[in-house]
Amino acid sequence: MGIFQIRFLIFLSILCLVFSCNQYRHLRKIQTDSSCLQKLKPDFSHTMYKTAVDVLGKHISGILLIKSMPDSSTRIVFSNEMGFSFFDFGFGPDTGFHVYQITPQMNKNGLIKTLRKDFELLLFKNMDYKNSYVLTDSNRLYHAFPQSQGINYYITDMPCTHLMGMQRASSTKPVMDVTIDSKSQDNPPDSLFIRHYIKINFTISLKKLSALAAQ
Repeated sequence: MGIFQIRFLIFLSILCLVFSCNQYRHLRKIQTDSSCLQKLKPDFSHTMYKTAVDVLGKHISGILLIKSMPDSSTRIVFSNEMGFSFFDFGFGPDTGFHVYQITPQMNKNGLIKTLRKDFELLLFKNMDYKNSYVLTDSNRLYHAFPQSQGINYYITDMPCTHLMGMQRASSTKPVMDVTIDSKSQDNPPDSLFIRHYIKINFTISLKKLSALAAQ
């Protein structure tokens, strides 16, 4: 067998592998817009969630507070029941991210970057409607928003009246997804489950405790 034939077979094998691993290959693009998503944006302005995090072989539980500030920024604070803060993040009204505080055990660039992307997805950040597009499997709509790395998907029913889930993905598969409680259409959702498809076990379970009164 010649060198050209060997190279061709290797290329063909790689191509087959790529297509076989593409979890979005069954979706088809349709002509519609994603403006309906604005009505489905979760209102996390004054909300507390009982939270359980499994990451890096550690289990952490506590309360996650998401609160809109007077300057239109958003603070996200995760602390235990005694008030000890694991992290305190801030997001600007449009862009910008600030780490106000984080424990040494969690102060790892990769983890902070992952959490930032997770919360940007939940808060509907970085949504460029001009470059967005919509895919469907005939049962659900996948509203796709390309990012500097990967794609953010917001998954709705076909009429776009109910937010069913969210995903951060590469071009071929999800790297993280958010399951939203489908039994209730309360805003914000009663429960959320975040799973990361990475080598380490990393999940975040959120169950709403109460909505805080506006300050």
